[in-house]
Amino acid sequence: QNQTADWTFASDESVKMSTRAMDMEPVQLPAGINPRALLSTPTHYAPTPNQNQTKHCFAKYNEFFRCARVHGEEKAQCLKLKEAYFALCPLEWIEKWDEQREAGTFPGPQ
Repeated sequence: QNQTADWTFASDESVKMSTRAMDMEPVQLPAGINPRALLSTPTHYAPTPNQNQTKHCFAKYNEFFRCARVHGEEKAQCLKLKEAYFALCPLEWIEKWDEQREAGTFPGPQ
């Protein structure tokens, strides 16, 4: 049997809207962040299993800097934490926290 599918085509306006993302400038990733890591999900975080991942984001951000202070930023275990917080946290938060760390006003561990 020969079956045909009904195809619907988007209007020209919706096509124009969907291609706007292609006109954006590429995002500059921080050193040590592998673009493939952004496609994977960080590991399960037991203290907040079914909740908003804000706490998980903040915890991984702080864990990275603790690890970097002890082992150095380029250690594999620290880079894994950096990839996790970068995947979980909005870029605006990371930038704000980095600015606060530089100014000495960051509310987390220094």
